[in-house]
Amino acid sequence: MIPRLAYLPLITMIVFALSSCQIQTEPGGTESYTGDYIAHVQLDSTVLIATEVTNGLEVPWDITVSPDGWVWVNEQRGTVSRVNPETGEVNKLLEIPDVFFEGARGLMSKALHPDFNEHPYVYLHYTFAQKELGTRLVRYTFTGDTLTDRKIILDELPGGSGHNGARMMIGPDNKLWLGTGDSHRGDLAQNLDTYHGKILRMNLDGSVPEDNPIKGSLIWTSGHRNIQGITHGNGKIYTSEHGPANDDEVNLVQKKGNYGWPDVQGYCDSENERQYCSDSLIVEPMHAWTPVIAPAGMEYYGHDAIPEWNNSLLLASLRIQTLRVLDLDETGEQVDDINIFFQQHFGRIRDIAVDGDGRVYLSTSNTDWYKESRPEIHDPLLVENGDRIIMLQKADASLKARFDIENKDILAENEIPLYLGDFEIADNMGAGEELYMTNCASCHRPDGEGMDGFVPALVNSERVSGDRNRLINILLNGLSGEGQSDGYEWEMPVYRNLNDEELAAVLNYIRGEFTTHTDQFSPDDVLEVRNSMK
Repeated sequence: MIPRLAYLPLITMIVFALSSCQIQTEPGGTESYTGDYIAHVQLDSTVLIATEVTNGLEVPWDITVSPDGWVWVNEQRGTVSRVNPETGEVNKLLEIPDVFFEGARGLMSKALHPDFNEHPYVYLHYTFAQKELGTRLVRYTFTGDTLTDRKIILDELPGGSGHNGARMMIGPDNKLWLGTGDSHRGDLAQNLDTYHGKILRMNLDGSVPEDNPIKGSLIWTSGHRNIQGITHGNGKIYTSEHGPANDDEVNLVQKKGNYGWPDVQGYCDSENERQYCSDSLIVEPMHAWTPVIAPAGMEYYGHDAIPEWNNSLLLASLRIQTLRVLDLDETGEQVDDINIFFQQHFGRIRDIAVDGDGRVYLSTSNTDWYKESRPEIHDPLLVENGDRIIMLQKADASLKARFDIENKDILAENEIPLYLGDFEIADNMGAGEELYMTNCASCHRPDGEGMDGFVPALVNSERVSGDRNRLINILLNGLSGEGQSDGYEWEMPVYRNLNDEELAAVLNYIRGEFTTHTDQFSPDDVLEVRNSMK
């Protein structure tokens, strides 16, 4: 059976609810913006209230809190704005003219200069299209009402139809850190002559720091697939990363570390991986998820405002639509426990930010390209109202009374079923169908029709209905590279992590469900092809 994801017994949740925006008048006549009530959650001793700061956004990929408390947000289509969480005021500052926005491409990561009052610089990373797709890193200057004085820091970085990363931050060392994706070129993630699938570390002007591990190179680490989050705390740096159909990762960043992709997926737990890890000194993840959860933005939480979350990593999840709190040990090098919150209450969660008062902000991603290619996983109401920025804050007596939470319905859940959108994986599902829904349907869709323009269909596909050994080989080795994916700029993951019985089951389901063939695969058929690869 597919493993279940569970809440800890101490966690209870309030049913998703909406109320009208409330503007409260405080003593002295000043107005305090409280936003739309969404939900509240009971921790050990802390009640957290979730309120809406703003809505109507289009894929707010990155949110950052500036020293004055404004929440800076860049939408994937190329706009940069800032939002006052106390009033709900939104100031649009910039629309980048050369952003290439389509599917998984557009304006992605952002970083503010750590001394923003003295050096009001804003760093942005986005995709552009000239002769071919690429990404670039630029810097703007904030003047108080707009962003001006554009300066290109790095040009012609890797870019593609997907796997463009990217997350960026300025670390405690005053260096700019950028996590890239492999741009569907997993074969280059180990290549130290390219920036595909790397963590880059640079001076704030884009030059190479003298203490980087490779002289003259920005590369700090290699072997990454598609970094989606980066943060620092405890004097350490952490990243989140998308795996293929297995082994999404959270990693502790080590200088000159090799994180294995594409030869190692997640832990060194298969025979081939163990040997490769031993020979290549691979850094294993702090934690990995199979089935995948599509981890996105991540923020270290080191504040007493929410004591239950102090010394933890807050992780956004797109696919399972949750906020995950990864409790760290005293060293900051191990994950002691994981708490799960708000499954499917907000939809897909893209990024996380924390302000100086310990309040937590989430940005949703319900209007991204999945809303059309995967409509079954989207709540139509959430799509219609656009994406939101949501604030989580500790509820004092005043807030509890203001939102009348004593009279809000409470839903206590001890277990979270594994969902694929509105579809729950049923206990009576056949093994092959269950494996397909868990590993394949997120791209090829439950009906096998694929995603037009992104992922080819399985229904009546020549690859599915043709040579049996070739089909087994595809599941064992995947597909990537130009001309390998039926004309799509798409990467078919490797499924060597499934055993022979599991692969036979999913092969039988795919071939029987999406073609007219009735022949069956056996575990021995899979083993024969697997052995031929050695």
